[in-house]
Amino acid sequence: MFKRFLLVASAAATIAILNSCASTTSDTLKTTEMSAGEDAKLFADYLIGSYTNYIDDAENRAAFYSSAFDADENDVNLARRAITSTISAGDVDETRKLAADVLSYHPEEPMSRAILGSAAFARGDYSEADEYLSLETNDRTVKIMMDMILAWSKSAQGDTEKGSEILASLGGGAYFQVLGRVMQANMLGAEGDLEKAKESYDLAEASGVADTSTALSRARIVSRSGDISGALEKLEEFASQAGGFELGPVKSYLDDLQGGQPVSGDLTPQQEASWALTDAAYGFFVRNRAFDFAEVYIRTALDIDPTNDRAKIWLAALIEDSRQDEALSLFRSVGPDSDYAVSARLSEANVFFDRDEDETALKILEAANRDYPSLTTREALGRARLIRENYEDALPIYDALVKSMTVEEIENDIQPLYFRAVCYERVKEWDKSVADFKRVLEIDPENADALNYLGYTWVDRNENLNEAFDMIEKAVELEPQSGAIVDSLGWAHYKLGQYSEARKNLEKAVELTPNSATIIDHLGDVYWRLGRYREAGFQWERALEFDPTDEERISINAKLKGGLSAGTSK
Repeated sequence: MFKRFLLVASAAATIAILNSCASTTSDTLKTTEMSAGEDAKLFADYLIGSYTNYIDDAENRAAFYSSAFDADENDVNLARRAITSTISAGDVDETRKLAADVLSYHPEEPMSRAILGSAAFARGDYSEADEYLSLETNDRTVKIMMDMILAWSKSAQGDTEKGSEILASLGGGAYFQVLGRVMQANMLGAEGDLEKAKESYDLAEASGVADTSTALSRARIVSRSGDISGALEKLEEFASQAGGFELGPVKSYLDDLQGGQPVSGDLTPQQEASWALTDAAYGFFVRNRAFDFAEVYIRTALDIDPTNDRAKIWLAALIEDSRQDEALSLFRSVGPDSDYAVSARLSEANVFFDRDEDETALKILEAANRDYPSLTTREALGRARLIRENYEDALPIYDALVKSMTVEEIENDIQPLYFRAVCYERVKEWDKSVADFKRVLEIDPENADALNYLGYTWVDRNENLNEAFDMIEKAVELEPQSGAIVDSLGWAHYKLGQYSEARKNLEKAVELTPNSATIIDHLGDVYWRLGRYREAGFQWERALEFDPTDEERISINAKLKGGLSAGTSK
């Protein structure tokens, strides 16, 4: 907040200084006054645009950068910022208008050509698209986008050879080489050249970079070319390696193939290009934290194909921290029959949880579980209740979830079993909790969370202290940077009366997780045991600032009044 105040103050002061410099009563300085005033406005618009970029205010960022460009059309860098900003604001019409304005001053500006070329491609005007997109440029990021769209424009015109050639030489490194091979395979397969398509898919999969999108593309193209069994075998192999798919497009594809049918629906060139841009947005740019480029790619994907539900969800996920209303609108635009409907509903609920509108969020999750009953929706509802410490309501959900799972399913996903153990412990059904934790550790002996939780709870109950100590030490070896786990080790030393060792670990735990009321409270307790009473009180007071549980708050307040012995027995 203080940094933002300084930026605003600096912007206001600069504008005031420039405006004061531009003011004069002398007629002989009228021309200078006008020039200085224009310069002041230009600089002010640029500065405010920069500030709105800092706070991720997309709408105002677009307005001020566009205004700055209007004042200085010769600044090509300013033009680029203005276009990127209008794209992020989601204003398609203004983006296209601005791109046309930019090209009237800078005919070779690549982003503007990409925007107008993608618009022409979207409406099926392939000749115009080719004219805009056939541009050599050193701007590699834009060039990749232009080439991907241009390749599908060529394919739409029946020139598969040229489209394939463009994709084979796609720049940008290993990731884009693989993406180019997948698109090339889609293009060749759609034209009936199944053998060459399979070769391209094999090369993509052998690279180790291929992902779900590659598996889906292969299943669709191969099955629609007549090889249903081959498509099914490959997709089942992929699903097995990924741990299975209960919902979503992989499940839909498997249902088609297992029913002896090819995957339903051919994709248009526009849909193929949109999917490719969406892949690049998340598969490359988000993973490399290039969020601005990711947003440009994914909004272009939606401009080309507004029905791309995967792009809607990924765009919403990209912007939901700063532009929640638009994110909600995107999540809600995914229809109930979409393969991505459940993802959209769960993501929508998360937005309302972030807003502290828990009742609304829970209603969305309950509706999702009612409409799409599955392990995924039940677990989401259970975890929402558990995170909010509503263990009594979470327990029956996890109990039913575990009982509905086969042994193999539990071994592949032990989280429901782990969370049922947590719920049992919280509602004081201790024997059942221990049984579940032990079963988790039988399946996964190096599960640091289960080792820590069971070990810590034994320590807190003064039970099996030596075994608990060994479990916690193992958990620390597995997760040495976890403040919660290091806290458990410190607490184990505390329970064993080893206060100096406890202090070292608890101080480290506070460094690792400085906002945990529980850990800070523990540090206060060990300081008291060491005779450092003032420091103990300071830590207890700090613990109250970090949202302790009701039980912890009562204990801490009692200790602040009467010392350690006045709090909960420790």
